[in-house]
Amino acid sequence: MVFHSIRWRILAWNFGLLAATASVLLVAFYRHEKQARLQELDLRLRQEMTRGMGAMNEVVPGVAGPRGPAAPAARPNGKAAPRGDNQEQRATKARQALAEIVEAGVWVQAVDLDGKSLYRSPNAPQDPALIAQALADLEIPAEEGPARPQDLMATLPGHRVLLHRPPGRNLVMFGGPTAQLDAALAALARSLTLAGLAIVFVGCGIGWILAGRSLRPIDRIAADAEGIAAGDFGRKIDLEDTESELGRLAVVLNDTFGKMNAAREHMAQFTADASHELRTPLTVILSDSQGALRQERTPEEYRATLETIKQSALRMKSISDALLELAQGDAGRPVAQDPCDLADLADESVALLGRVAREHGAKLVPQLEGAPVIGDAGRLGRVILNLSVNAILHNEAGVTVTVTTGVADGWSELRVADDGRGIPAESLPHIFERFRRVDASRSRHTGGAGLGLAIVKQTVEAHGGTIAVTSEVGKGTVFVVRLPKA
Repeated sequence: MVFHSIRWRILAWNFGLLAATASVLLVAFYRHEKQARLQELDLRLRQEMTRGMGAMNEVVPGVAGPRGPAAPAARPNGKAAPRGDNQEQRATKARQALAEIVEAGVWVQAVDLDGKSLYRSPNAPQDPALIAQALADLEIPAEEGPARPQDLMATLPGHRVLLHRPPGRNLVMFGGPTAQLDAALAALARSLTLAGLAIVFVGCGIGWILAGRSLRPIDRIAADAEGIAAGDFGRKIDLEDTESELGRLAVVLNDTFGKMNAAREHMAQFTADASHELRTPLTVILSDSQGALRQERTPEEYRATLETIKQSALRMKSISDALLELAQGDAGRPVAQDPCDLADLADESVALLGRVAREHGAKLVPQLEGAPVIGDAGRLGRVILNLSVNAILHNEAGVTVTVTTGVADGWSELRVADDGRGIPAESLPHIFERFRRVDASRSRHTGGAGLGLAIVKQTVEAHGGTIAVTSEVGKGTVFVVRLPKA
């Protein structure tokens, strides 16, 4: 699905983050604006209450609490009326003051604790349920009022009310309709919603573009990788910015694909070489067996044919054994952890090769000192045998092969040196490669397939050691194996 792509996931995260941020900020702004406007309305109600309570007490005597000695009524401007004014004049001026409050958009209503209306301005709500709801919401107790006046704010459907409770059993409410405020707040909410949607969609659009630009290198890497997988093994991934994460990924992929291509080429060459090496003895076996079956032969001829077939089969077995050992090493076969000594292993090898050395006119010279190691004694013994046999078989008669063991610089060391014809400098870097032979004709004559030194190197490295070779044409060759000392 398209939503499984990284670009869509980035867009989804971007949308969620923008939506959450915009919602929090816009809701906070809306609440702040609503509170500010309610506080403005509350302030206006308090101002009108301060101005109108004196007038209310003249219109409804005793509404502001138990009356004491007659006091001058307040004028509309808040100043006391002259003492010469009679009660009727003060009532007239009080009604005029209440009329001015009504003209300002504020309604006034006075009730007792039983909900009976004592005074209602013309613009006051007619529904008694609003008064009952206000009394219930504010939890006004049905008892005498407090010793000092109290002011309580309430929000009723369509109205904001300031309830003034003086001493006594009366209540005075100053209210203002909130229809205009509600409409303004609704318009603000719509505007903020549209602004939030616009911010989110614009932000998502920008995020889509930026995500596309950021992921473009990945598309190029994927295209290059697909080309390599399709068979274009020489192709490389373009590197633009090697310091970025994608640049470093491209470097790693190039290195990985390069190693895979090298391994593929190596495997193809290895397979071709193995097939070639096995084809020769197979050809000999088929040719000799078919020739023997075509016509009758003497027992001596049959014996010679069978001997040839036997030698070819042994050569095939040697090659298959070597290939199996290399395959097991490539698969990471664990190395045995047995204590052994290179001196003892070398001594056994020299004893085993005594007859081979005499037949080839070679001289084996052991110089053995203790060299303890931990590893597979059988595999390490084959390392010594392979190096020694190569020194004997691949040189002319009269060569001296010196096998030395000992400890040097904290390492157990094995040296196999000869004073033979040496190895050309251009061949030294390749002698440990599989099926690589310095002298192909002589190697075939001695039965070698070019796998012995590859097995030696693999075995030494599997034991955590190193192998090095130095040689000079006409002066001889020295192989040095160093293994961790036990």
